[in-house]
Amino acid sequence: MAHQNVSIELTVRSVRTETPQHLSVVYDRPRGFEYEPGDWIDLDLGGELKGGRTYSLSSSPTEPDLMITFKEGLSEVKRALAGSRPGDRARIIACGNDYDFQLDERRVSQLIAGGVGVAPFRSMLKEMVDTGSRASADLLYLNQGPDFLFRDELDAWQSVLPDTTVTYLQTRGMKRKERERLLRTLIPTDAHLYYIAGPAGMIETTEELLDAMGVDHDNIRIDSFDGY
Repeated sequence: MAHQNVSIELTVRSVRTETPQHLSVVYDRPRGFEYEPGDWIDLDLGGELKGGRTYSLSSSPTEPDLMITFKEGLSEVKRALAGSRPGDRARIIACGNDYDFQLDERRVSQLIAGGVGVAPFRSMLKEMVDTGSRASADLLYLNQGPDFLFRDELDAWQSVLPDTTVTYLQTRGMKRKERERLLRTLIPTDAHLYYIAGPAGMIETTEELLDAMGVDHDNIRIDSFDGY
């Protein structure tokens, strides 16, 4: 459910370099702000900054702060985020969750991330670790290069989540047909739910592949990072 027209003040705690191309902005968590893994926030950074301001939370509800993660770029919003300093202010003006993008612990889930689309899955897996969840949720993480976001954490969490595995796939240089053949060997067809997060093009081609593999489209959930 989305909550529109809210006004929740945020204060920057820190900015973290995650990879040579990706940053995370960490905010003090407002008192009483509750959310679920997979939720997004719509930010108002002040001034005339418009567009590209909706971000899935990469932090877990079990953590004391809020965190968003993004790929650096030339847009005004991205430059403003990258230039954030401790004490800077922003506002949440909308928040929520679309398309039931939340894990169901009673069902086997396949998570498929493209690049920075791993952000909501980091939130989900961190909550599983902190709550001792026994849910079954495997992550297939596609990235053009070798700099996989949160890789150290993801690798460590596999040791405490017995029903979770993380598979990394570098796709740079792969032709579409080659990538599809490989994905067919890596994506099971017997999961109950499939979650896809990443750029719009990656989501579209992955949905088409799942449809071709016989996955019921009603069991596919998406989180599009288009326009970031």
